[in-house]
Amino acid sequence: MSRLARFGTFGALTAAAFALAACEPTPPVSPDDRGFIPGGDYALVGMDGATVPLRNMTLTIAEKSISGRGPCNGYGAINNAELPLVALSPLQKTNVPCGKNATIENRFFEVLQSATEMEYYGGVLKVKSPLTWLIFERGVTGAQAQVTALDQARAGQ
Repeated sequence: MSRLARFGTFGALTAAAFALAACEPTPPVSPDDRGFIPGGDYALVGMDGATVPLRNMTLTIAEKSISGRGPCNGYGAINNAELPLVALSPLQKTNVPCGKNATIENRFFEVLQSATEMEYYGGVLKVKSPLTWLIFERGVTGAQAQVTALDQARAGQ
């Protein structure tokens, strides 16, 4: 048998193997796949092109909803779009008076309510709105979500 004939048989077998491999069923989409946006807890670190004074505003991403805490009030909303797109229902908020933190909390809620998409890269979540970006770091502990009187005093300085 000539070398060309052996190569032809080998080539045909290789092509057949690749063709069969291409027919293999694709794995199902994981319920944890949120358009490459990992679900879980995040802490706000930046807004309006600047860092925030405290890490006391949080965001929790679930399959079809978001929730979290501002400096004074908790919130939640349904996301009516498939992540990474965002189309939030009106934010449901607790109505605790916020004092000197009212300005930053109201701005946070305003930007979050108008969000249109999310982007995740390198442990950083960016929430985009026509107004600005909200920048979050992944992970928040229970202690970080609680605001102490000392933290509130520092934020006012």
